[in-house]
Formats: sequence, structure tokens, C-alpha cells
Amino acid sequence: MSVLRPPSQPLVGEAFRMPEGTSLHRVHHERRGPTAFNPVVENSYFFGERFDGTPEDPYPFLYAALTPETALAETVLRAVPFNEGGVRLIPPQIIAGRRLAELKTTEPLALLDLTSAAALARVGASSALVLADSGEYGRTRAWAALLREHNPWAQGFVWPSFSSHPEHRVVLFGDRCPSNILVEVKSAPLNPMRANNLLRAFRAQVLPPQDPPGPFDEALPFREPPQLAKEKEGDDFVSFFKAHFSQVCRILNARQNDWELAQDAASRAFEIAYRRWPDVCAHPNRVGWVVITGRRILMRVHRIQAKHPVQHLGDTGLNVPCEDLDPAITTVEKVALHAAIGNLARDKRECFVMHYVLHYSVADVADFLQIPPGTVKSRLSAARRDLRDALGHDFRKGGTR
Repeated sequence: MSVLRPPSQPLVGEAFRMPEGTSLHRVHHERRGPTAFNPVVENSYFFGERFDGTPEDPYPFLYAALTPETALAETVLRAVPFNEGGVRLIPPQIIAGRRLAELKTTEPLALLDLTSAAALARVGASSALVLADSGEYGRTRAWAALLREHNPWAQGFVWPSFSSHPEHRVVLFGDRCPSNILVEVKSAPLNPMRANNLLRAFRAQVLPPQDPPGPFDEALPFREPPQLAKEKEGDDFVSFFKAHFSQVCRILNARQNDWELAQDAASRAFEIAYRRWPDVCAHPNRVGWVVITGRRILMRVHRIQAKHPVQHLGDTGLNVPCEDLDPAITTVEKVALHAAIGNLARDKRECFVMHYVLHYSVADVADFLQIPPGTVKSRLSAARRDLRDALGHDFRKGGTR
């Protein structure tokens, strides 16, 4: 579904009046408060949402829904197909570190109405504006900027949910809403049991958690490398997605050292693979195809963040996830090694973690990253040298500090 270019005439719409005390529901990351607006301007086709702020029209935003089921469905059901049994299976990493909050509005709100064909026609738009997939988000954000310009009274938009039609979604604009427009009623962590209760009507199920969140959780000494998961799932995208999502997340995290961003990149890479499944299915290395797509997404995000650095709300500035380590067995050496790995250059860290932590052979790393084996060996050698300089000893032999 392609989004048309905006018309040249003024795009003046009608108001959707939301009364004071309206309940809104939102899925949010634990590091961001339930009523906190997202300050990140987005200029990527792979990340963000439909009506995010951009560098050309920066504004804080907050997405919510009128029911908790819709809020969760919009978060987890994107590009998740039904399997042969008619169920959508969702990896548990999708909800890891997220909470479901109920909020209430403290004042009446005037939102731009995009809830019907007639409402869309008033602003010269079609249903593609509110239903197109993420590949069209560059254009939907351009529409948002023009709609905001021609409707300066609009404190946000309201439109039909893609995943929970005909329920509504809303986005609020932080530059047009009072700072205290929302108050928290309740907020609780999402777990598979709670999520599955809300997703039952959508024939969707969050799988039980299996893997720990991140590639640095296992300490030295290293185990023998596991056998690589080969593509034995035939032509079924669902089983491919289920079998390899965690694997791709870990590989991407090896480069990015940001588990949340790695999961987002993996999700978008699998979404692209789903849309191009006939081509991906015929590829000799399907997992490698998804990994390369995810790496390209991360590289684009890295360039954008370098131009527009943003300090996320609640961030500590520490990139190394040490909080899950058992304090009874954690040593200074282990913490120092985690920190030193996190400080490696991205190319070096990517090869190092894939080889020494995720236990891929040099040939497998080269195959996944589409670089010569000699380049992998060179990066591993440089990483070992940098770690030796940082630690004062060879990380494979341990030491005392």
C-alpha cells in the first residue's frame, strides 16, 4: 500500500475531541516513564513509528491506544504471520524490559481526526496514510509535518489501529500538550502470561523465555562452539523466524552493544525478509541475509545518531550490561573484561563477540558478515591486542589486578 504525495492545497481537517479523564494505554520501555514523551527525532525507514518527529520537524511524541489489547497488539504483532495452525508466535524478547501502563488525560484534547475515509479525504489523504507498513514511514512522517503545519491547533492525531481494527490509536505532540497532560493510573511489567491473556483474541502467543538478554552473560572459560543452526525448516517463514530470531539478535548485539536496539533491528530485518520471503527463501544463507540486512539498518541508525545525538530519558550512560551478574561470583576481572569488550571499536567487537562469546568459527563469522576470513582474523588480533592493553594481560589467561 503506497502513500501518495500530499496535495498542494491546505490540509485542514476536523477535530476529534477527547474529554478530560479519558483512559489511554501505552506499552513503554522500563527506562522511560509511563507518561514521558519520546524525544528522539527519526529519519530512518527502519526505526520509529508512523508519525514520529523528524530533523525537519522535531517534536516529542507519545503513542497510546484506547484499550490495553490494542496497545499491546500494535507493539508485538507487526509482520508476525500466522503459522499453519492459525496462531501467531511471538519471541519473548519482544516484550522483555517493557511495561503496560494505563494513563488518564488531565485536560480535554483536540486531535486531528483521521479515523474514517471521510476524515482522511478532508485532508487529501487515503487510507494508505494510516495503514501502510513501515516501508512507507518516510512519507507518513512527511505528511505528519504538513498536517501539523496546516492544523496548528492539533495536539495529536487519532486513526484506526492497523493490528486491532477498528480500535483507535493516538499520538500526542509534546510541543502542543501541557507538560502534565497525562497522569499514571497503573503500570506493570509485561510477562508472557499477562501478554497472552491480552492477545488471545488475536490468536497470538508469546513464547516462554529461553535465552538471557545479551551476549556477555556467560563468563570465561569458553565452551566448545555449538553446531550452527542450519536451514532445515523448509519454506516456512514462521519456523524460520522462531528458530533464528534470538540468534540474529545476538549477532547484531555483538556489533551494537545495545540489546534493545539489536532487537529492534532484528525485528525490522525479519519484517523485510517476510515481505521478500520468496527471494530470501531461495538464498543459500537465509540467516546471513537477515543479519546483513540488520547490520545495514544499524549502520544507518549509527550515522543518524552521530549527526543527531540524543540522551534517552533515564539512561545511565553505561553501555555494558553488568546489572544481571551475580554479585556473589562476579569478580573485578570479569567486570573489567565486560567493560573492555564494550569499549572495543564496533568492527572489532562484532568479530570478537561472535567468535569468542557466541562461539562461531572464523569461517562462519566471515560468511555471516560477508568479509574475507583474513579480515576476521585481523580484527580478532586487533581486538585481543586492545583488550591486552586495557586489561594488562591476555584475556584468555586471566590475571590479577
